[in-house]
Amino acid sequence: MATPEREVTHRSLDGVRVRLAGAHDLGRPCTSVARIADGGRLHEISSGTREDALGWADDIGLGPFEQEFRIQGGRLRVGRTATRDAETGLSDPVLGAVWEGRRHAVFTHLYHGRPADAVAFFDKVRLTEHGDGITAVPRGRARRPEPAELVKEIPGLGLLEITPLTTGTRKRLPPWRGASVAGGELFQDTVEGQGPYFLLALKSLLVTVLPEEDRARDVPRRLGGLTVEAIH
Repeated sequence: MATPEREVTHRSLDGVRVRLAGAHDLGRPCTSVARIADGGRLHEISSGTREDALGWADDIGLGPFEQEFRIQGGRLRVGRTATRDAETGLSDPVLGAVWEGRRHAVFTHLYHGRPADAVAFFDKVRLTEHGDGITAVPRGRARRPEPAELVKEIPGLGLLEITPLTTGTRKRLPPWRGASVAGGELFQDTVEGQGPYFLLALKSLLVTVLPEEDRARDVPRRLGGLTVEAIH
């Protein structure tokens, strides 16, 4: 019996909406990653569900949230942790910050940060929660120097990193021609010491596929059964 086709839609931090459809397990969470430049610093922010944010906080060893602020229709919670250099043993204090909406969240960390720094940073992005994700639009002098990415794991295929196909992201493509596939070109390349990966260049999206271990040979066939498209 054929596996029924499934469909999901995800929204990246810069507002790009991506539809995934096919006979795959599409139920895994999807996160988005963006970089915000402000005052000579580059801050990386991520978005996902509130559960994703709490999982991230646990992964970085964030202690109990110490303070909470009501901003932009949600709550911003902050806590402290530290990073440790494996070679020197030195550690740097880190402030973790999680903005929670109804269902989704945006999370980031600030080195040597104070709660007031987290509030000031989140004031520099306009957050809007939608049913399929959150957008974060820079305000004032803050800017986003490159498109945001969507990151999603699909069992049997691997980890997908999806970003708009622009003049800048097109530079990631190899110099040779790719194989013609439905909707675009498929490239295969190798990272030394890490193995093969794939790049799928579509009409308006670039999809990087990091295959599951020992499943690289199956990627072209399995991608053939997956629709990836930007929607409005």
